Amino acid sequence: MIMEKSEWEILSSILKKEVESSNLSLLHISIKLGIDKNTLAKYLSGDFSGPEIYVKNHLRKLKKFLGIEENLESLYLAGKKEKSENVAKDDEKKKKVVSFYLVPYLIFFISVFLFVLSLVIFFKVQNTPIVKVKAIKNYVEINGTPLKETSLDIGEYYIKGPALFEKIDKKIKKVLMDEYRVVIKWGK
Repeated sequence: MIMEKSEWEILSSILKKEVESSNLSLLHISIKLGIDKNTLAKYLSGDFSGPEIYVKNHLRKLKKFLGIEENLESLYLAGKKEKSENVAKDDEKKKKVVSFYLVPYLIFFISVFLFVLSLVIFFKVQNTPIVKVKAIKNYVEINGTPLKETSLDIGEYYIKGPALFEKIDKKIKKVLMDEYRVVIKWGK
């Protein structure tokens, strides 16, 4: 597979060729231009990272000193744009990979949360009394036990004394009889 050279690779190969043809050492060029030797070595290896203003200034100095005809700044800017596009593509790939692994965990935790929530609601409804009984006078006797207030579930109860019955749907019935039988069951 043939790979095209990036703009920065082309720029570094131009600089290498010109530095070699000048028969000057990096140290000599570094001293003459006031550019750090390590920075020059970075440029020759194709690494133009760093503040743009410094890189452009260094490229202008190198162009003038070595007598290079090519527009080094435009190659640098094109390479910088290419580099930023590659970084954006890499960021997109990372986001896709993260979401690829994150989505199954997210679905799992949401389903566990909904399951636990449904259990909590189920047991709350299961433990909610169907009818609450409150004595109108001092107390009411339910199956022989005197109580001021109580809750009743499904079943049959014998009640003595007037009472208020509050159903699960918040409807209240007032029963003023002295003795009666109450049957509680689900249904209409």
